[in-house]
Amino acid sequence: MIDKIKDTEPDEDDTLPEWINFSNVLKEVSQYVRAMNPGWFGEHVLLFRKQTDGLFSMEYTEEEFADRLYAAIGFLGRNFRYRDSQEFWNLKYFIQRYLTEDQLILKLKFIHRCMASLREKNTSMSVIDTMGINSRKKSILSTYHGRYHTIGFSDMRSVTPNMSPINSFRCRSTDSEAMNIISVMDKIQTVCDGNVKIYTGDAHTVSRISAGMVFLSHGVVAAGRICNEPKEKLGECKIKMLKENIFLLNKIGKLLRDEPSLGRVVATKKYININGINVCKLVEDLGYLILQNVSNADIDVDRICLAVERSNYLKKKARIVEGSYTRPKHDVELSLLSGELVLCIVGLYHMMNGWKGPMSPINFSDIRIVVPA
Repeated sequence: MIDKIKDTEPDEDDTLPEWINFSNVLKEVSQYVRAMNPGWFGEHVLLFRKQTDGLFSMEYTEEEFADRLYAAIGFLGRNFRYRDSQEFWNLKYFIQRYLTEDQLILKLKFIHRCMASLREKNTSMSVIDTMGINSRKKSILSTYHGRYHTIGFSDMRSVTPNMSPINSFRCRSTDSEAMNIISVMDKIQTVCDGNVKIYTGDAHTVSRISAGMVFLSHGVVAAGRICNEPKEKLGECKIKMLKENIFLLNKIGKLLRDEPSLGRVVATKKYININGINVCKLVEDLGYLILQNVSNADIDVDRICLAVERSNYLKKKARIVEGSYTRPKHDVELSLLSGELVLCIVGLYHMMNGWKGPMSPINFSDIRIVVPA
């Protein structure tokens, strides 16, 4: 019996590495991102002045702003409360004054550039999926989400095929993905410097109206996992109608690109008539034509879609405090987007230190996300 017990003892080579505190990860990544993006602080200042119409000036130096920004990302992304630790007490003013969704998108853009430079290739594909988020507050007016079986809202996430998060968008439980697809794609292109050419996801993400709007507004092709693949070709009369109204379609695309919120209007209407032409039907026919052509291509969509499922699990793990329940507050969007930044920061830290593991560098295998009190 003693010999058997000795045989089961792990070797020194099989032991886990020492745990690394997330605060140390934040410091190293902050220094690296600032070194790789010399003009980062100036862009944050310009964005702050634009959002406040020049009424306020920046109160912090570059070093102070970086320290508070990364501390705020770690605070919101891990689902903490201000009273959870004394180090969070001084962040409330900074978050209320300086932290906005656009500021976090800008920071995500800088981090994504660093990750792309280490991989030596740009991101040309995005995987979009929606996960249900439970809210802490329950009331008789709360909406029960039929697809995700949650009471709260939905998190429309975007990742690259190698699991690098590039966006997070809060949706109401009653929203369809098509209602917000233009706003989501606009932020994706901002983070990826306009390099995304194709996006994929499940059937509810790549509907006909979504495929048509995204192609017109950003030139991105939809290639998703479709439940009912288009078996019949688009009729000749419909193709003729598309050819005759190319100018109108280009105008619609420019309008959606300049005002992403109008995508919600197009997705929720059946009829929008312009000079006797139903614009909604025209965009749907274009989306049908795109999905029909893509369905004939040999794209392993099922394997690609698994990446976002693994990433969804990691985000829940990052927000494990309070059991990943989100408290209802005005900055829920900031909390969800900060969760994506936490994943990116961990992934960039591993890549900086020469990650050679068989799995993706975006993992918490050696990172201590939460330090018990």
